[in-house]
Amino acid sequence: MKFKRNRKELDELSSHDVKKRNVKIDWGRQGGVIIAYVIVLLGFYGIIANTILIDRFGNWISHNEMDRTLLIWPFLTYIQTFFLPLLLLFFICFLLTYKEDIFHYGIKASLWLVPFIVAQGFIFYWIMFGLSFEPFSLQFLYVEGYVNVLILFGTALTGALIGMKVKQIIKKKRKSS
Repeated sequence: MKFKRNRKELDELSSHDVKKRNVKIDWGRQGGVIIAYVIVLLGFYGIIANTILIDRFGNWISHNEMDRTLLIWPFLTYIQTFFLPLLLLFFICFLLTYKEDIFHYGIKASLWLVPFIVAQGFIFYWIMFGLSFEPFSLQFLYVEGYVNVLILFGTALTGALIGMKVKQIIKKKRKSS
């Protein structure tokens, strides 16, 4: 009986009989969307926190002393933050749509940023102040909650549509020249 094989025979068998599998992920499209969502995750409320959690003397205040509604209605802080959170959202949506060859993918990814931002506000509220029903009531029982969502959707859609138009104009100019 031949049960023993030498090392050379085993290497030859393994190289011919077994197919090697390579896992490959296309980070071109998915990676850009993930990076955009991470930038919004860190930047949108980060800009708000860095301007709102500082008193008029330049000292950091406790999150317990801040206005709780600012996490659910961030549009109240836009003037104090020089509209930087909205500009960040606008440019992220612009880039998400500009980099896509099929514009609908970029527009869809841009619009999904709005529920992401709203949910992010809920999560930050619960982390800072404990679990309660208050974020839901602030978001859905007051007009300010709907104004917040409309502003966010308007900004995301405007950024996405302008990104689409700029890419169309650039393609037309390249085609004509």
